[in-house]
Amino acid sequence: MRLHSFLSVAGAVTAIACDGRQTTPTALTMPGAGASFGIGAHGGGPPGTVVFYSRRGGALAKLYTMNADGSGVTQITTGPGNDLWPDISPNGRFVAFSSNRAGNNEIYVLDLGDGTLTNVSNSSADDSWPRWSPNGHEIAFHSNRAGNYDIFVVNADGSGLRAVTTDAALDQWPDWSPNGKRLAFRRGNDIYVADAGGQEQNVERLTFLPATIDQMPAWSPDGQRIAFMSLREGYCAIFLMNADGSNQTNLTPKGANDPVASWCSRAPSWSRNGAIYFMSFRPSTNGDVEIFSMADDGTNLVRRTTSAGEDGGPRLR
Repeated sequence: MRLHSFLSVAGAVTAIACDGRQTTPTALTMPGAGASFGIGAHGGGPPGTVVFYSRRGGALAKLYTMNADGSGVTQITTGPGNDLWPDISPNGRFVAFSSNRAGNNEIYVLDLGDGTLTNVSNSSADDSWPRWSPNGHEIAFHSNRAGNYDIFVVNADGSGLRAVTTDAALDQWPDWSPNGKRLAFRRGNDIYVADAGGQEQNVERLTFLPATIDQMPAWSPDGQRIAFMSLREGYCAIFLMNADGSNQTNLTPKGANDPVASWCSRAPSWSRNGAIYFMSFRPSTNGDVEIFSMADDGTNLVRRTTSAGEDGGPRLR
């Protein structure tokens, strides 16, 4: 895996002209829904469920669930295209994800109970990185449907689309605060936060290194800290900071003798008990991208996947 491809941001940054209109949400039932997804027995993910994408079955990325310790791996999507960047709803019933199965990247919601799949973004643009609101009623995502990447929020049924950001800079990788009032996201090359209920309201900048890239923020369950990916040390690493931007610390420093190109950690996500899950390649994986977990101080590092093929984008219920 080449570093430049691993760090690519939601497709090309070239703007796609689009009128931004949204059509009626499209729902369909995947062939053999309950059986092919292996979900009929439980109809959802219990607390501790990890949802992630994997290329273990071949070139196409599909979605899987597993227990927090890496056991019980179950494939939950099939079909054409790549299924990426999933998130599991607070009640464990639904998984939102980005897929190009119909041509361009759209946001879909999969009902783990009956296999119903609903397109909730319905645009010709690049829609990606869906994140459930804490109450399970809304989904934040980034899209270039207005000609530039901005943060949007849509109701879980595909209605009520609204823009949260409209700035000329690149806005991507949103994540909700635990109280549902704020969104953290990348703007330009830094991490910002803004009110989730308005448009460009109470925008605050948390990192100040515009010559590098800070992105993929993830709020801790107590709302006091934000984990994120940073390239400030020459390779992608998981950093942690307080929610006001203070005390920024590298939790995944590379080995002193390891080449920069052999080390990358990104896409952090928190468990309910405060552990951080993330995707990474490093010398110990022989360059394969795997899912790891660690304590919030970088200790207790555990590799959770071991299959050949990229495993990434872990999110926990």
